Amino acid sequence: MELHHDPTRATATKVVSLPPPLVERLVAGQGASMRRIADALRPYHLQVSPRPEALALTGEEIAVTLAAAIVEKIAELLRTEGGHEGLVDAAIGGVLSHAFKFELAYRLKGITQAVRPMSLSQVGFMNTLLMSDRSLIFGVGPTGTGKTHLAIAAGLSLLAEGRIKHLVMTRPRVMLEGETMTAGLRAETAYDEQLTPIEDELRQLIGHDEIRQLTERGMIEVMPLGRMRGRTFNDTMLLVDEAQNMTVGKMRMAATRIGRNGQLVVTGDPAQVDLVGGDEVSGLAHLLKLVAGTDLAAVHHFEAYQIIRNPVVARLEALYSQSRGGEMQAAA
Repeated sequence: MELHHDPTRATATKVVSLPPPLVERLVAGQGASMRRIADALRPYHLQVSPRPEALALTGEEIAVTLAAAIVEKIAELLRTEGGHEGLVDAAIGGVLSHAFKFELAYRLKGITQAVRPMSLSQVGFMNTLLMSDRSLIFGVGPTGTGKTHLAIAAGLSLLAEGRIKHLVMTRPRVMLEGETMTAGLRAETAYDEQLTPIEDELRQLIGHDEIRQLTERGMIEVMPLGRMRGRTFNDTMLLVDEAQNMTVGKMRMAATRIGRNGQLVVTGDPAQVDLVGGDEVSGLAHLLKLVAGTDLAAVHHFEAYQIIRNPVVARLEALYSQSRGGEMQAAA
């Protein structure tokens, strides 16, 4: 099974020969089984055209390859286990689990262990990070979808390959309960524990010794947001994490730091804004609106069902979203 080749999300077509009864079963009920398969392959797109003894699969290459493997797995399970209620889901789970572990795993220069995606949305985001020539890339969606981990892994790989010379990582500081705003806090130039999540991801990917060496050589830098002011980052991937907690002014400051051969990667969740006062416009939402409909940026959206941190987190996010919608309706 050949995967991972989607620099432009090229389309492909594959015809999978199947026994006529299985074709009928897969397209029965207005194609419910094939819709389930197509839903499991999002954000990649798949179209299915039934034939008397085959299915014609058309769409993005990864989706076509995986869908072919899934229907072939369904045929195999029918032979070995017979038909049962969870047949389609078992085939989807088996094929995707194997693909994430092997064919879709990223073996990146500069990182000892393979980076194994846990959702196809992660695959799409990582391919964008590694292959896109855009200077501005967004990864937006709920917490726990792997945005920060993948962005740092991609940056380390680009650094090791010599495609960039620096990897700079930052995130805005959130005012904690009981804190009083001071000039120092407003400037966001002090290094504190709120940058720890970025350090945790670095340690997980390359370990303490490699972090120290790259830091001493000036190749990686974890910095408070305010220290970016006035700088120009040439040959650099600049990662701004948790960007929903930036004001419009600070986002403008960060976005205009990109230098020659520079790239800005912005991650965050527009639904979880922790700005002081609650009436301040999020710089992330504002910038997304500015670039909408232009060719300035590549924007990758994660959904709540793609949370991989823990299944409970995905369910909690869904409940919070429903609750927020209900409160908004009640207020209206």
